[in-house]
This record gives sequence, C-alpha cells and structure tokens, in this order.
Amino acid sequence: MKKAFTLLELVFVIVVIGILAALVLPRIKTNPVQEAAIDLLSKIRYTQHLALIDDKYESNIAWYKNRWQIKFNTNTNRYSIISNVTYAINPSNASTNFSDIDLKQKYDVTLSVNGTECGVVNAANANTYAIGFDYVGRPFTGDFNTFTETYTGTDVRLVKTNDCAIVLTNGSQTATINITPETGYARLTF
Repeated sequence: MKKAFTLLELVFVIVVIGILAALVLPRIKTNPVQEAAIDLLSKIRYTQHLALIDDKYESNIAWYKNRWQIKFNTNTNRYSIISNVTYAINPSNASTNFSDIDLKQKYDVTLSVNGTECGVVNAANANTYAIGFDYVGRPFTGDFNTFTETYTGTDVRLVKTNDCAIVLTNGSQTATINITPETGYARLTF
C-alpha cells in the first residue's frame, strides 16, 4: 500500500503556513527613519575615516582648510561630504560623489541639528551646519574655510563638552545621531 498525504493534511499545512506568513510579513516592513539614520551614520563615519587617512598637512599656509567635513542644510534636508571644494567620491559607485544628498526625496524624512556643539557654518545662513574631523578623528563644528589658524577660527571650534545631535524624523518616528566630544564617536538612538 502506498503512503500519501490526505487532502485534509495538505489543507492543514497550507493554513499553518498562511498563519505564519501573516505573522512574519508585518515585521519585514521597512522603516524609512531607521534606514535614513543608518545611512547618514555611515556617511558621518566615512567622513571621519577620510579625515583619518587623509592627513592634509601641506607646506602651504592654509592646509587645515582642506580637512574633510559633512555639511547639513536643514532647510533643504540635504547633506554633502566635502573637503574645501572637493566632494567625496562614493566608494560604491566611483562615478558619483556625495554632493547635496536629499534625505527628504530618498527617505521622506526631515533633518534637524540640535545642541550648542553643532555650530552653524556662518551667521548669514543659520540653517547650514558643518561637522568636520581632524587627523585623529576629533570633531569640529563650523566651516573650515573660516579657520584663521590650525585649531581656531571665527565660527569653528573643537567639540569639547556636549554631544552634537542630528535628528531625523518623519512625523511619527524619530532617530538621533549623537557625535561625542573629543573622540568623535557617532552613535544612533531611536
């Protein structure tokens, strides 16, 4: 006698698989705020990596203005990775660079920068922020073009006391990227 599955057993297995699929599928749903935060965190770490490996010391007087920094514009929800006038090349696609990446278009999230340690680039544009790193990975705020010496400038300072917080939100969910003083360690909280 041949052994086979009965119709009742097959229906039972299909129902169990359907119930499991109904329980698992909602958990697979993507979270755009989380995706945007993880992507931006990796870009901040990439900026710090560029600063660590690209010690910009040269014999010219203004060598320190060429350090790597990530600039944010909270009005347009965009960021760029730049060294003076050179944008960072995307390592996964060498034909593109990190210039004016639009978080609103890509992830439908808005960008804000909180904390006294996240300095504005200049007083004329209070919605533009810049966080840069020196050759040992220490975070600076402000625009390196305003440096008057290696570690001083009009609107530039070494982050020393409080975290610099970059906040991403879509109205219902929020993610915060904190950059710690002195070390430049970037961490993500939801």
